[in-house]
Amino acid sequence: MRSRVSKPIPVTNSPEVTRSSADLLADFLRLKISANTRRNYSKAIADFCSRTYNNEVSEKLLTQFLSLQQPEAVYQVLQYRQLLIEAKLAPSTINVRLSALKSFVDYARTVERCNFNLADATCLKVESYGDTTGIEVAGFKEMLLIPDRSTVKGIRDYAILRLLWDNALRRNEICSLDVCDFDKSGRLAILGKGKIQKSQVDLSPATTIAISQWLAARDKYRSSDPLFISLDRRSKGHRLDGSTIYRLVRKFSESAGIDKIVSPHRIRHTAITAYLDASDGNIRAAQSLSRHANLNTLNRYDDNRHKYQAIATNTLADLV
Repeated sequence: MRSRVSKPIPVTNSPEVTRSSADLLADFLRLKISANTRRNYSKAIADFCSRTYNNEVSEKLLTQFLSLQQPEAVYQVLQYRQLLIEAKLAPSTINVRLSALKSFVDYARTVERCNFNLADATCLKVESYGDTTGIEVAGFKEMLLIPDRSTVKGIRDYAILRLLWDNALRRNEICSLDVCDFDKSGRLAILGKGKIQKSQVDLSPATTIAISQWLAARDKYRSSDPLFISLDRRSKGHRLDGSTIYRLVRKFSESAGIDKIVSPHRIRHTAITAYLDASDGNIRAAQSLSRHANLNTLNRYDDNRHKYQAIATNTLADLV
């Protein structure tokens, strides 16, 4: 049975209200340092307006939402959460959209534009990194052979694959890189997940050479330009986006004959697990590589690597 959806709410026509609401939303989004976070939060607020009010996001509509009393505001957001669940969105996606709304409301409260909070509109419980399985190391070695390094695109793609593996970078961390973030001495400044300041990581000699060759093959560039750019005719010179990196990884994995669906994050899982195997479970170094703040996440990688659950299950089976 479909959850009750609130009817479209009436809006006012005050130019002053419209202007201040536009400023409020724009100021809120500007506070998000990461371009990816700004994009996701903007999308989440638009999705809330679409699903809840059957309307496009607008300053006046947001003003009306922020003027609600506590019970109705929480009810509407909980109804929105239920709609996302019924749409079978991933719990992590649902939580990002709820977090965007809660963050926007918190900002509005700070500047005295609303009187409620969404503390009671809780996020879903997510078991993170339950599946940390990756691919065989030999499979990734085959992927590295696919890019045609006699072409500019092949040189670029090879450098991206090296960063995905050697430094276990996330695709958004690669997308956010600028030319000035790369130091030919073998250092790279990255904007980690959930961070507002970039931090330095060391590069392998192979990756340092790969990025240097990519920059040498490029047209003229400035230090403030994106490190990795699109080479397609329609978007040439623009910052490479995450979906493009996902597609090139899928293409190379299929060309390498890998049966699994391979994503940039699966390569990250593979790299972390492969390091744990090669280092006999050096969790401390693996934490520096992965940049996971919570050691429990690395313990899941290690548990999956040893297949402790399978060992326990088979031991019990042998007892009866």
